[in-house]
Amino acid sequence: MNGVDERPALRALGVGEIFDRAVTIYVRNIAVFTLIVLTLLVPVSILQYVYAGDSAFDFKEVMQQVQHPGQGAVAPYDTAQLAAILIIAFIALLLAPFTNNAVAVGVASIYAGRAPSYRDGFARVLRRWAPLLGSTILCGLILAGAYVGLVLFIMIAAVIAALLVQAVHALGIPLILIGTLVAFALLLVFMLIVVCCAFAFYATTLEDRNPSDAIGDAFRRIFNRREIRKAGLITLAYVAIEFGASLLTLSVSFGIGYYLHSVMLAVVFTTLVNAVLAGFVTVLLAVYYYDVRTRSEGLDLEVALERLTAPS
Repeated sequence: MNGVDERPALRALGVGEIFDRAVTIYVRNIAVFTLIVLTLLVPVSILQYVYAGDSAFDFKEVMQQVQHPGQGAVAPYDTAQLAAILIIAFIALLLAPFTNNAVAVGVASIYAGRAPSYRDGFARVLRRWAPLLGSTILCGLILAGAYVGLVLFIMIAAVIAALLVQAVHALGIPLILIGTLVAFALLLVFMLIVVCCAFAFYATTLEDRNPSDAIGDAFRRIFNRREIRKAGLITLAYVAIEFGASLLTLSVSFGIGYYLHSVMLAVVFTTLVNAVLAGFVTVLLAVYYYDVRTRSEGLDLEVALERLTAPS
């Protein structure tokens, strides 16, 4: 992709078209996108392995506890190990938006008719490191507040439901069904907030927005009557991909550790799969981000005019 006429068509897409475009973009550029994500995942995996050691992958101990639960669990970490792992996880969460945005910059390059580049992706992100860090901290606070609110709501609702069931036993099954639906809806809202945070990160880098404006625009772009249904479908698919891939990765890595007795091979496998998954999910959300902007801001008209005025 070297010219304006070779870029992907910047137009409104259906849900299926968004996934089709994301798969196409990712597969054609899998090496550079995976390498970008591995920039963070490799050192994090090494540090976790160094500090956690074999205790994090003691598969025989896990199976023994499953088969003989009455024997009592053995704590896998001491206090120092647990503190180190928590610090590493915090740093990884803080830096993840930088690698994800570098992937999003690559997607933006493709939309501009250029090939994505490892160097250009990180160069653009690092020029905006301070606003991006601000957006990350603000989104972290928003997500933490939403999570606490979600947990408190569920706890209060559970107490009220228990009191109602105690008073009227016939309400048991209906309240369980209603509670399940409400919990699912709340989880979907939480994940929509996660998508909004991803949009805010992209806007911070790609649109040069300050953190508060980027976050405000992200919520306005998602939480409106025209967009919320489509955003919900994309988010459900996003959750399904994350859940399915994580379950498969855990199962395979468990099998590697238990049957092949290789902790290192399990770590390498998990790191590579997580890199592929994170790269694809970021591409998917970036494509959806451009789809939302295309429909809300008329970006397709701007590109059409650019093509008409481009030199032949």
